[in-house]
Amino acid sequence: MPAYIKYIKELLPRKSSLKGGQTIVMNKKCSALIQPQLPTKRKDPGSFHVPCAIGETMFDKALCDLGASIN
Repeated sequence: MPAYIKYIKELLPRKSSLKGGQTIVMNKKCSALIQPQLPTKRKDPGSFHVPCAIGETMFDKALCDLGASIN
């Protein structure tokens, strides 16, 4: 059993009794486990530009395609 399980079980019953603005100190491993809401979804960028150099020729806005497709 992971070591953080005991800490999480102790923390969850107290979650409902916390008032707004109160803070619980947690380490990096546990902080992502308890979030009040999911992060907002981001739009798929599809493609983007990056600077690219081939030899002495510089392309400021080389197009990069992520190449993701759904079949």
